[in-house]
Amino acid sequence: MSDDLGTRVVRRLEGRRERLAALASDLATIPSPTGAEQALAEALLIRLAERRIAGATIDAAGNVVACLRGERPGPALVLATHLDTAVPGPLEAWSFPPFAGTVREGWLHGLGVASCKGAMAAQVEAFAALAEEGWPAGDLVFAAVVHSERAGCLGSQHLLDHTLPAMGIRPTVVVLGDPTSLAVHLGHRGRAELEIETYGRTAHASVPWLGQNAAHKMMPVIEAVEELQRALPSHPLLERSTVALTGLATRPADGSRIPDRCVATIDRRYLPGESLDAVVGQVRTILSQVAQRDPSFLGDVRIREEVETTWTGLVRQVPKVMAPWLTREDHPVVRRALAALRGVGQGPRLDKWAFGTDGSYAAGALGLPTIGYGPGEETTSHTPGERVSLEAVAKAAHGYAALALALCEDRDGD
Repeated sequence: MSDDLGTRVVRRLEGRRERLAALASDLATIPSPTGAEQALAEALLIRLAERRIAGATIDAAGNVVACLRGERPGPALVLATHLDTAVPGPLEAWSFPPFAGTVREGWLHGLGVASCKGAMAAQVEAFAALAEEGWPAGDLVFAAVVHSERAGCLGSQHLLDHTLPAMGIRPTVVVLGDPTSLAVHLGHRGRAELEIETYGRTAHASVPWLGQNAAHKMMPVIEAVEELQRALPSHPLLERSTVALTGLATRPADGSRIPDRCVATIDRRYLPGESLDAVVGQVRTILSQVAQRDPSFLGDVRIREEVETTWTGLVRQVPKVMAPWLTREDHPVVRRALAALRGVGQGPRLDKWAFGTDGSYAAGALGLPTIGYGPGEETTSHTPGERVSLEAVAKAAHGYAALALALCEDRDGD
C-alpha cells in the first residue's frame, strides 16, 4: 500500500481527535448489557451513516456490520469489537456514574469503555478515514457483535458463518478490539463451564439418617477437583491451566429437607494442547474414583448450556465453552502487524489475555489468523473503576488504520 495513503489517513485522524473523544463518550452513555444491545446497535448505525459509510447494516443476530470493497482483489480483514458489556453491579461502588460518559484528566470513565467502546470508537473513525481516502484493495469489514460477554461467541459465530458469507466475504484475518493497552495479543486459554451433579435421597431434616445427603456426596468430589490443580499444565505465554469452583447449589433448598441433588459449577481454563474431551474426562475420572470408595455414590458431569436470545429474537442453545487459541509469534500477520504499528510511532509488545474473547471462534474454531489490539486496560475491565485513556483511543485509531492497510496487502509467498 502507498505510504502517501497512510500519511493522509493519519492526518485525517489527527484532525478528528475531538470528534473521536466525543464518539467514545457518546457510546459510553448507552447501556448495552448482553441481550439488550439494540439501542447501541441503532446508535452506531446512525454514527456510521453520519460518516458517510454506505451499506452499513444490522444482521439477523443484531451485529452491526459495514464493509469497504477495494478496487483490486486482496485479503479480507475484519476489525471486530463487541456491543455488549458486563452489568454494572452496585452503583455505589462506582466513582463515576457507569453511563455518564465522564471525562476527567484525559480518561473516559464508565462501564464498557475499556471493553470495548473506546476501541469501537477508534475503529469507526479509522474505518471512516480509510473510506474517505479510497479503500484500495481487498475487503475491510467493521463488525460490532452481540453476545460476546457470555461464553459461546454467538454473535461472532453468526457473523462468520452466515452474514459475511452471504455478502461474498471470506475473512482471512481478524483483529479484535478487546483491551490490550495497545499491545498485540496473540491468544488466551480456553474456558469450559462444567456442572458436576451428585445424587442422594431426600428426607426430613429432623431424621437425616433416612436420606442420603447429596451435598455430603459432593464434598470428596470438590476436594479432588481442587487437588487436580496440582497436575494441570502450563504454557510459556498463556501461563497455567486452572480449575475453580464458582457455584454450589442444592435441591430441594427449603431448609428442612435433606437435598437429593447437589450441583457444583466449575470454571476450567485450558491450554491449546488440552482437548475439551480430556478436560471433561478428568472430572469423569474423579467421579469414578469416588464411586469406587463409596458404592452408594452417584454423580455425573456435563458442559453447561443455556438458551440465549439476541435482541433481534435469534434463539440458540449455547454450550458454555470458549476454545483456546494462540497465533504464532512468527506468523506473517504478526510480523506485518508489528511493523505497521511501529510505522505510526508505536512500540507494541506481544502478550496474551487472561480472559476470553471472540477469538475463540475466529481462531479457535475456524483457524483464522487472529490478533488483538485495543486501547483499553484489561485490569480495569468489568470493574467499577473501568476507564480508558483518550490518548490511547486516538493512538488506537492510527493503529487500526495502519493494521488495515498492512494486513490487506496481497503478498504472495509471505
